[in-house]
Amino acid sequence: MKLNHKDQDYKGITLTLLKRNYTGYAAKRYLLNNTSQNVWIPNKHLEHDGTIKQGEDLDYVFRNAPRKLELAGYKGPIAGIKRRSEEGGKSNAKTD
Repeated sequence: MKLNHKDQDYKGITLTLLKRNYTGYAAKRYLLNNTSQNVWIPNKHLEHDGTIKQGEDLDYVFRNAPRKLELAGYKGPIAGIKRRSEEGGKSNAKTD
């Protein structure tokens, strides 16, 4: 089967499937923003060719990898994923 190695987009995050043999694996590995940073996405969220299914909620994958997002160049908040801004890691919450 031919895998989809083209860039894909999830909430403004560019994902590219790594070229490797995924036979027997429960997840596939994707590069973040074409950098050396990567995340594994479980197959239950993917089509057989590695394309992300429409309407899938992958927020938890990226919530567990905030440092990887920063190293990949995503500095600002990402809706549902990254809640902190780049200013000293402080929350965007308003304080009195």
